[in-house]
Amino acid sequence: MKLSGLFKVSMVASALTLAGCGGGDINITPTTIDNSVDNSVTNPSTGTPVEEISCATYTLDGAEFTGEAEGVNCVYSQAFASNAKDITSSFVIPRLENGGAHVFEGALFIGKDVDTSTGATIDDNGPTLSIEAGATIAFTKPESFIRIARGANIEAIGEVDKPIVFTSIAEVDGDDATTAQIGDWGGIQVNGRGHSIRCSADSASQDLCNHTAEGIVSYYGGNDPQDNSGILKHIVIKYAGYGVEGDELNGLTLNAVGSGTTIDYVHVHNGFDDGIELFGGSVNIKHIVVTETGDDGVDWDEGWKGMGQYILVHSKQYGNHGFETDGAKKDPLSADGQGLVTTVSSPIIANATVIGTGSEGAEGRRTGAGMEMKEWGKAHMANILFANSSTESGAACLDLYNEKDKSGAAGVHANAKNGDIKFESAIFACGLQFEEVNTALEGDLAGFDMAAWFAAGSNNQNIGFVSFDNIFAADGVSTKSAMMDKDGNAVTTVAKDMSEVNSFFDNAGYVGAIQEGATGDWAEFVKASLARAGQ
Repeated sequence: MKLSGLFKVSMVASALTLAGCGGGDINITPTTIDNSVDNSVTNPSTGTPVEEISCATYTLDGAEFTGEAEGVNCVYSQAFASNAKDITSSFVIPRLENGGAHVFEGALFIGKDVDTSTGATIDDNGPTLSIEAGATIAFTKPESFIRIARGANIEAIGEVDKPIVFTSIAEVDGDDATTAQIGDWGGIQVNGRGHSIRCSADSASQDLCNHTAEGIVSYYGGNDPQDNSGILKHIVIKYAGYGVEGDELNGLTLNAVGSGTTIDYVHVHNGFDDGIELFGGSVNIKHIVVTETGDDGVDWDEGWKGMGQYILVHSKQYGNHGFETDGAKKDPLSADGQGLVTTVSSPIIANATVIGTGSEGAEGRRTGAGMEMKEWGKAHMANILFANSSTESGAACLDLYNEKDKSGAAGVHANAKNGDIKFESAIFACGLQFEEVNTALEGDLAGFDMAAWFAAGSNNQNIGFVSFDNIFAADGVSTKSAMMDKDGNAVTTVAKDMSEVNSFFDNAGYVGAIQEGATGDWAEFVKASLARAGQ
């Protein structure tokens, strides 16, 4: 595929610009120019003509920018979009017929990124990137990604049988010699105006919250928990992520995104870092599948206060924890931790399944470990199923990791003891159920027993592991109606009705992300996601 297409910017506008230059030495001779473009193409698989392609187009500062039709695809040069250009005009990326893809040679930044501490203001009515159901969008460089600035929106609304796919050029270039790989492009980053523990209450109230995002300098944070950055629904993100530890792009990064934003039916596959990472905010997530991603399935930090339901993380070769949870980057009870917008992360998660083999992957990580809670975090977890075949350290169902918070009054062990970390109707089916305590507990926590604490939770069960067949149906992920523990005894589950906790939740009536024999949109989405992942 040709990837260096020329882009149409109005030649008349260019001529007028030249004519307006000082000095009088430039003479423009009127000429009749045929600017028409033949967009008729031939289907490469059949050799038959297909209808004309309409590529995405927008107008900025009086100039028109559009993609160039190349075969069944549309190609967009860095004149159209790059990491040096904030696009402040709304436009639509249409679905292309015959397997066509929109190929971007640069990053796609929607909305003006501003630092309000310099006196700049956020455009509350920023541009909207709209993407039609069934569209495929591909990027050619690892450092290229989609960024939605504060005040801008993304409306990517797919359908059950027409998901919107974000992927690597290597998957759509028709070249058998190229294979899509983890980290081929950067992923999707949404910067919101919700809360972040990195910003003081005073700065947030004055709209001076400007925390720097990872990947490239841009800003997020604010004082609007209900901030709306748009809709991501029925989307697939593959081969994304880029960077180095501490400055990484994930499949989907949600920075201080508010609860007015919809994140629903999202599949992330083969990401470089986390599937979804949430930095503060109160956005809710629902119907999530993460397969074979380099680090964690869902990772949260900086005071995320949202909710999540129906989350499946499946790792055979890659991955670390299903959930990694940070509360804060510093002790919230310390002298310099006062006056924050929020204290620590404290989400509510229901109906999640994490599956892994515990094999050693990158950096010595064990794939598919259930959950690691650290840095003063809190969480309410209900109807959870963690399954892992390994007995090796690092692959346990649960790790309360207290390297930083030690035996502190707001540390993870204290939070567990006080009920601020809570499991209900949870099943642990791992070769190793709990990790050893990292830093010895002292004082009132010295006698804390993690297994006893878990067992005391409402309807929690520690059933051990002998075979995935004891736990899952034929698809390998659906909770079996007749589960057995490691000794062959029947397991009776009692699900928690989470609709009584918040109207966001459905009363699923089962433990885990999906039930054996399930039908409907969620069942179809899981089936399609597993097929995409080759599982």
